[in-house]
Amino acid sequence: MKKIFTILPLMIFGLAISVNAQEFGNLAQPQDEFKTIFGGRNLGGYGAAGIGYTLVDDRQGISFDGRFGAMLNHSFAMGVGGAGFINSDEEITALNQRIFLSGGYGGVFAELILLPKFPVHLSFPVLAGLGGITAASVTATSGDGTIQNNIQRTLVFMIVEPAVELEFSFTRTFRLAGYFSYRFTTDVFMEDGIAASDALTNYSAGLRIKFGKF
Repeated sequence: MKKIFTILPLMIFGLAISVNAQEFGNLAQPQDEFKTIFGGRNLGGYGAAGIGYTLVDDRQGISFDGRFGAMLNHSFAMGVGGAGFINSDEEITALNQRIFLSGGYGGVFAELILLPKFPVHLSFPVLAGLGGITAASVTATSGDGTIQNNIQRTLVFMIVEPAVELEFSFTRTFRLAGYFSYRFTTDVFMEDGIAASDALTNYSAGLRIKFGKF
């Protein structure tokens, strides 16, 4: 896990260098021409929302996410994003309760887009940040049968989530993507058999819609 958090900044830095490499190579511009940080490249941006299937502590769950990013030259994006998740409840013998896990995380992401002008293409986003997970019990009251949730544990974790997306460009401002991602997180320690230490290290797969200037 420590190696992932060490290598990730180097990967992001390398992507940024590759996107701007041509600008550094073109030094024969007239001296009276304005030079800008982005070298006259195309700038854009987008917002996205997604929903998918995931496993949390090897139990089925739902994930949902959102992100906002700025795009450089159609092929590289950076921004902020976040996601939430909830899984199915399970009987925990030590607590004599049915427990489900839920939570969320957020951070920054970098995304490399291959062949962005083609109607169908691939992108490779990586998100890194922090999150929290909560274990809650499901209790039916003896009165009217109303379901109540009582929080049992709450923990904080670090996360790196690489993904691959298959994008379909329907219009210049709308894209639909199918994605597959994998969460690498620090361990979560929950007593009484509530969840395994690697409960969050697993995959998600789903659909994501994107609107913006691509």
